[in-house]
Amino acid sequence: MKKVILLLSIAFSISFGVSAMSLKDAFEALSNVPNISAKTDYDTPILGLIVNGQQASAKNLDASQILESGNAVLTILNQVPLSRMINGGNNNYVCAFVYASPESSNGIFEVLIVLMSGRDGDISIIYGGIDSDAKGALQNAPLYMEGARIRIHASLPNGDTYNIHVE
Repeated sequence: MKKVILLLSIAFSISFGVSAMSLKDAFEALSNVPNISAKTDYDTPILGLIVNGQQASAKNLDASQILESGNAVLTILNQVPLSRMINGGNNNYVCAFVYASPESSNGIFEVLIVLMSGRDGDISIIYGGIDSDAKGALQNAPLYMEGARIRIHASLPNGDTYNIHVE
């Protein structure tokens, strides 16, 4: 059923020319990608800076599942305006993408973080809200990519650090 819904949503978006997807809509679509399921436990360290966080993930996918789910994730992310990406990279082994909304509501920005590892067959998608200090820290954080490893190290003005690692 998830595959049918995903394929229909992709077909409709292509045929009707939907040009921009909100971060919340992107999270909902990503949560319905084959092999990905929504989680209720938030054990990812980055969620320490995210309020009202939601997470969806897939673990230990085999090669065919990685191809199927990875392509579906990238198809959905291509509908999110590139101007909302504040950090990230992809070398076809691993990728980390951080998107944030351009405007805040009560000082909170929407954030969408997508992490994928082809080697381990893992996909993690995190959605929620962050304050302007966290947005600035994630946006200005250096990105390190080598082989099947990617890291983003964000340092907040108060001395807290938030690290994203994908291997």
